[in-house]
Amino acid sequence: MNKHIKLATSLTSLIVLGFAVVSDAHAGSKQLRHTTDKQIQTCVAEIGRHADYDDASRVVHWVVSLQQKNLVELTIKIETAVYGQAGEEIARGYTASCVTGTMGDLVKFRFNEGDITRMTASHRMAANYG
Repeated sequence: MNKHIKLATSLTSLIVLGFAVVSDAHAGSKQLRHTTDKQIQTCVAEIGRHADYDDASRVVHWVVSLQQKNLVELTIKIETAVYGQAGEEIARGYTASCVTGTMGDLVKFRFNEGDITRMTASHRMAANYG
């Protein structure tokens, strides 16, 4: 009987520990997503300071890659399409690379204007199917 009580106690402890770990992991993933969203918003805001949005009917940003550089820094690559007044043609395209800290602060920023293959391919697909 003692063995059954010890076994039941051990199983209960493992189950409770398992729920605690799963809950902690879920809370951690929510926190990571919130932090990453803040870092992406920081990068998009910096793109807005450098890009020309005049006469744009819409602006689309694509997060091309996220790479954890180290424990503190995240590298984010974003492609931006600025659509003209007609709304179907890409007037301008930009690529940006941001390195942000865990608090969403901008550490490094690189910005280029030019042809963006992803956006051009996406635009062609939309034109063919739209």
